[in-house]
Amino acid sequence: MVLAPCRRGTARGLLVDIARQCNTKLPEVAAAMVAAWEGVPLSWPMQQALRRALRRLYAEDRGCGSPLADERSGKGRP
Repeated sequence: MVLAPCRRGTARGLLVDIARQCNTKLPEVAAAMVAAWEGVPLSWPMQQALRRALRRLYAEDRGCGSPLADERSGKGRP
């Protein structure tokens, strides 16, 4: 929640997403994030997974890629 200001459920979703991408258990990802906050660098695969997860989160916040947003903009129509 500190790395990406968001609600608890969203933050947990980010951790789950990173764990899936890295094929790592959720507690290990959470521990790595806490360690990163304390100054220990994240592994390269975890850095990449975090970037991808944050890009998806920010895209969802902007409404990009959601069917509802596409319908409002007219993109969802044939």
